[in-house]
Amino acid sequence: MPETRPTNTQQSRPDRTERVNGALVQHGHSSDRAYLLKSGPNPTADIELLERLAAEHGYSKLFAKTTGAATQAFVDAGYGVEARIPSGIPGEELSFCTRFLTADRAVERFPEAVQAALTPEAKPRSSRTAAPTASVQPLGLQDVPELVQLYSHVFASYPFPIDDPGFLHRSMAEGTVFVGARDEMGRLIAAASGELCHETLTCELTDFATHPDSRGAGLASALLAGLETVVKARGVRVAYTIARATSASMNSVFARRGYTYAGTLVNNTHISGRIESMNVWYRVLDS
Repeated sequence: MPETRPTNTQQSRPDRTERVNGALVQHGHSSDRAYLLKSGPNPTADIELLERLAAEHGYSKLFAKTTGAATQAFVDAGYGVEARIPSGIPGEELSFCTRFLTADRAVERFPEAVQAALTPEAKPRSSRTAAPTASVQPLGLQDVPELVQLYSHVFASYPFPIDDPGFLHRSMAEGTVFVGARDEMGRLIAAASGELCHETLTCELTDFATHPDSRGAGLASALLAGLETVVKARGVRVAYTIARATSASMNSVFARRGYTYAGTLVNNTHISGRIESMNVWYRVLDS
């Protein structure tokens, strides 16, 4: 029998992440899904893992990032591909495979907002624009308390515990890079991170946050440009993001920077208090 659904308070907690037989998976009732973050050595075992977690906990969506033969294994198992981007390895692709386990999970909950975020006005087709001149600096362990304060202030809920100092310490130790911008008083007012994958030479650009008092100054664009510089120096060839599909401002940031829209992950992530769809954007970094 699936376990009893948690209360609203429990649902706001980030889902847990764990390693199982070489795979890295996140699952829980917040986003109501099982998410394969990194494949294990055997795609069949990965598929069985997601199916087992769904059966045990009653999740309504299965989600996996896959490459190469693993993608075909997921497709053969009944998964669809909601988005696909080039890998940093020539001839390979990174696919976002999903399987909906209930009919209502597959139906977009906020169609008008999602469509508005992808209108020509929100998603301009112009060439890549320059970023604002805000000073963006790498962040380290000494900046974790300020990061926690910023993320706690900006997000009502988030799929990963970025307001937990321990999580941020572990992320930095495992190679995730953080950048930030400060105001004239030296206070951290905006931040973002890049999660590198050396196997595919890709990097997910994520955790963008700007203090409400500092919005409208182009800080997200400055953070994006700063992250690109840092991860490119570490060998990344393709940068991508999974952005809130209802946020016209964030979709515009990536479109204006020359990113290509690759697809929408329907009802995918619990963020800012509710489950929302997410848009995938990518850019092959200049050589």
